[in-house]
Amino acid sequence: MTSALSGVRVLEIAHYIAGPQCCQILADHGAEVVKVEPPDGEMGRRAQPVHDGESLYFAANNRTKRSIALDLRSEPGKAVLHDLIGWADVLVTNYANGVPDKLGFGFDEVHRVNPRTVVVHVTGFGRTGPYSSWVAYDGIIQAMSGLADMTGEPDGAPTIAGPFVADNITGMQAAMAAMLGLLARERTGRGQLIDVGMLDSMFPLLAHHVSVAAAGIDEPRRWGSSLPTNYSGLYPTADGWVYLAPITPKMWESFSARLGHPEWAERERAEAGWRVREREQIDAEVVAWTRARGKADVVAVLQADGVVCGPVQSVADLVSDPQVRERGIAVRLPLRDGKHATVPGPALRLTGTPAREPQRPPQLGEHTDEVLRQLGYSPERIESLRRATGGAS
Repeated sequence: MTSALSGVRVLEIAHYIAGPQCCQILADHGAEVVKVEPPDGEMGRRAQPVHDGESLYFAANNRTKRSIALDLRSEPGKAVLHDLIGWADVLVTNYANGVPDKLGFGFDEVHRVNPRTVVVHVTGFGRTGPYSSWVAYDGIIQAMSGLADMTGEPDGAPTIAGPFVADNITGMQAAMAAMLGLLARERTGRGQLIDVGMLDSMFPLLAHHVSVAAAGIDEPRRWGSSLPTNYSGLYPTADGWVYLAPITPKMWESFSARLGHPEWAERERAEAGWRVREREQIDAEVVAWTRARGKADVVAVLQADGVVCGPVQSVADLVSDPQVRERGIAVRLPLRDGKHATVPGPALRLTGTPAREPQRPPQLGEHTDEVLRQLGYSPERIESLRRATGGAS
């Protein structure tokens, strides 16, 4: 079976995470992605962590692509770029505002060459507004988006999430933008510029908290691991932690009975919200119960009771989790010289047009000649281009 985006041609001129992650999602689902890199490679190739001489950071964001090395500041490089634009259905970049125009792949130039190309431009703050010239990294966006301010303990400092949340959410938004642009092109026959800001991409994550703040009802704030509107949170066990969420009336009744306090369910029925108001008193009893048991035992018992719960797992725990293994979420990705790396695989399961088998990340410029031949370049022209650029196409 073919994948959903088979036949779609994507030109990636991007680095680090958001742009490459967007294109990796498209590649997973069948798109042909050509990654244009400067002669010394995109900066993500040198990013930590590195294991056995391979950047795992790069491997996690660049599978199933082809790489072509081009000096976009040179006339020969610009000529090849124009041919690639003519080939591309989608162009994705996360270079700062103004850089695409300087290097010959700004929106106006792209549409002069190929008016059907959809251009997805990812930046920190979008193409307009007082911050449009600012450079942004993941931590900056987490800090400015309200996420850091809402994360952490109530009496603690704002906290940046461990994973690169802003980068990856923006990559997902950009992939959706590319597909929306392609769908619109089916109707209009023309591509368009899609302006994707990292701060914009994070804003929907706040959901009703935006409404609360805008209405002046309350200031969204840090609540630690507890849900402020219901009884749930993290609890210690004999060998780790669990998250318990006996939220519904039925779950609360089962939970109360299991803890030996059926009166808790009666009290909640009589006074809605009692369990939240008396959380401190209830927590003392719950902690005494969970600490006397291992986390696997706590989860097994409460799941059998119909109470929503789960163990707190490290990333290492997650990689070996039977659910992850069964679903194939973790992918063993081939690298060069027989090496392998385990990376997150495609998250979506399309039953009729499944994601394709992942291929190793490309070496720098590995597919330059192959791509040029696909564009119709003769062997003589390829060799002439190589000479003109000092050996790098």
